[in-house]
This record gives sequence, structure tokens and C-alpha cells, in this order.
Amino acid sequence: MNWNPNKRSPAMLHKYPKDLVEKIVQLWKMPLSSRFGRNFKAHVLPDIKVLEELISTCYQVSQLKEESRGLRFRIMLCEPEVFNRETAGLHRDLFTLSFSEVRPYNQYEILKLGPAIDFNNSIVGIRWTAEEGLQIWGFIHSGSRWTHAIHGGSKQPTPLPPALGLNVTGPGRITACRGLDILAQLTGGNIISPSVNVFKSHWMTRRFARVQTRLASLHAGNPLYNPDEWARIDPNFIVTLYLEFFKHVISTVRRSGHGGTIISLPADMEEMVARDNPYISLKYRFAEEGPRSQLKNLLLEIMQNLAIECGKQHGPAYMAGWKDYVAMQREGFSELDEQIFKFARFVARLTGVDGAVITTEGPELIGFGGIIQGPFEMGGEVARALDPEGKRTRIEKIEGVGTRHRSVYALCSKLHDILGIVASQDAEVRAVNWNGSMVTCWDVIPIDFS
Repeated sequence: MNWNPNKRSPAMLHKYPKDLVEKIVQLWKMPLSSRFGRNFKAHVLPDIKVLEELISTCYQVSQLKEESRGLRFRIMLCEPEVFNRETAGLHRDLFTLSFSEVRPYNQYEILKLGPAIDFNNSIVGIRWTAEEGLQIWGFIHSGSRWTHAIHGGSKQPTPLPPALGLNVTGPGRITACRGLDILAQLTGGNIISPSVNVFKSHWMTRRFARVQTRLASLHAGNPLYNPDEWARIDPNFIVTLYLEFFKHVISTVRRSGHGGTIISLPADMEEMVARDNPYISLKYRFAEEGPRSQLKNLLLEIMQNLAIECGKQHGPAYMAGWKDYVAMQREGFSELDEQIFKFARFVARLTGVDGAVITTEGPELIGFGGIIQGPFEMGGEVARALDPEGKRTRIEKIEGVGTRHRSVYALCSKLHDILGIVASQDAEVRAVNWNGSMVTCWDVIPIDFS
């Protein structure tokens, strides 16, 4: 029997903490990621009933407010001894503040403790024993560098032990982690896991490969290029650095609170938006030698410096890659790295103006304030992808989304080779693309970048 990827799926029931527990138990069996050393093993999970109590309490607190303030907090299920400085090793940059007496783990205690700690810097430490159940033993100070794993950049985040962590970022929004590795997220009554990572799909890889090809050609044409002295550049380095830039743009828009739209065009379509066209009316267009080419020039400068430095250290046959770039942040690369991500924040701020930010895979920033034109004649449905390639989908009515989403859906139905990124005010983000026979969207959450 032939399978129809656009066949309607049965109506989906909302997911709750019990469903998230089932997903965590399933994913916990997966091997640890490479960020952990060989000597580390995942912490043992307690019984399902304990996990349900742990997560259900977080879920209930996420719906509450403390003195009219919504809470964002992190908890981790581990013993304080894990952070003993003499045995911590990998976790030596973390420190703990243990209470003289443990506190009960319940809604009231978390609600009261939440305002005392900063989401980006501290974690509430939770322990479990068969005799006493779940208890709060104190705080774990992680610092803010763990956020680089989500927000992008070359700085290495301070690692966390491979224990169960829960990040609560809004009403009913809970992200389950094992150390820094995100396992699954409960949001909007759905559970999304790394299996739907659209930024690691084959079709998205092909899009980033276009950037790589373009920059590799420009790098090879550098008049200063010396093949007898410069190291070679790993093509994956270009893709990784560009993806880190893209990650930082999206995460900055997500945190802005106002939402926004970014449209990425193929490089050969940039002339279309340079003049009047029936698709996009661009209010603010950048000059060719201004910010439009800044990202491309920064990437090329980084590639040049990396090739020169690695050539000096390892010779011209060496293949310089992402690890070399990270290691060289202390050797003059930090300023260039900061410029890349400063520019990413600049691009993200442009989404605050009505209309879309228009970019190309050149990679170039064309302009902002782009108004998508014409009637939204595309039917009343889109496909919501359930896997990275969009082979499994669920058909959705577009009546449940706003004008920002609808306009991008309509544009993708007319121009099949563009990529749209739409962020709503509540920090939900979707990638939109024409997939085979209809407009398809993918949920984009921090999982997509871990």
C-alpha cells in the first residue's frame, strides 16, 4: 500500500507531565553525548511515580505567579556530593550552596524560592531518598555559559553532570535535559524531541551547503591566498559557523518578546527583491557595500585568519575546523567571533520593525520591513512536520495562526525555494518551506540547536 505523507492524521490529544515522563524514560537509554568523557555514566532515574511527582510539581508552578511575576527556573535531580571539588573533575567550575536543613519539595517551596535565583545562573538542587522522598537541598551555581549551547557561539559552556534537569520557561513549558543535552520539551500540549531537528535534515543541509560552496569559492579567490603556507579549511567549519550565527539570530528573536519574521532567499534571487516585484515590498534596503555584505566579509576574514594560523602551526596540508577555531579564541579570534554574534543580534533587532528581514544564502542581508504582497491564495491548510524531512506530517488549518504566519505560508506557496522563520510573541518558532506538494512547517525549539 502506498503511503501518503499528506494524509490527515487523527486528532492529537494534548500531552501532560505523565507523557513527558514516558518520553524521558525512553530517551534516557540513549548513550551519553560526546561532551561527556568516557568515564561518565548517566545518573540513575528514580521510579516513574517519583518522576511524575517531580515534573507535575514543576508543571503546576509554571501556571502560577509570585507577586504578579511569572517564574522561570531550573531544577536538577542529583546529590550535592556530585559537585565535591576534590572529585568533580569536569564540573570543577560549578559550586553549590547547601541549606543547613533540607526543605520539602512542593509547589509552595519552589514558588517562594524561584525569585531568589536567576534562571541563567542558578539551579535548584533536588535529591530523592526512599525514606524522605523528594527534597530541596540547596542551589547549584552554574553561571550563564551553559546558554551558549542553545544561543550559539564558540565559547564552550560549563558542563553539567549527566543528571536529570528540568528548565521551566513559561506556563506548561518544561524542557527535560540530561546535563546540557536536551531530551524533550513539553510546550503547547505537545512533546517535541531531537528526532524532529529540522536543522539536521538533509534538505536543510543542502541549503547550508550552498553557503559553504559560495564562501569556499570566495576564499580560494582571495588575492592573499598562499597554498604553500595556508592550511585548508574544512567545509564543515563554514556550515557550523553559519549555523551558530543563524542559531544566535533565532534565539535572540525568541527572547525579544515581540516575535518576527526572517526570509532566506537563494543567492540568485537577490536581484528580485532589488526591484519592484509581486512578492515582497521591501521598505528598508541596504546598500551593497554596507551591512548587506558584512556577514560574508566577517566569515571570509575568519576563514583567512584560521587558514594562516593553522598553516603556521600544522602546515599547509592541515584541515582546519571548528575545534581549531574554538581553541584559538585566546589567540586573537575572540574579537572576530564577537563581531559575528554582535551582527547576529543586530539582524535579530531588525525583526522588531513591521515586516520581514530579508536575507540570501550569499550570505547577505538585503533589508528589512519586507511586506509580503498579494492575496493569500493557498488554501486553508498546511502540513506540520513530524520528522526532520517532513515525510510524516499532520494537516493543520491555518485559521489558528496570525497574519505573520499566514503571509509566510502564502509566500512559500508561491516561491518554493525560500525558507521562512517565524517567531510569535510567545517565543514559539517555526521554519516554513515548500515540501514536495504543499507548504510544510517545523517547530523550532532549542532542541534544534543542541
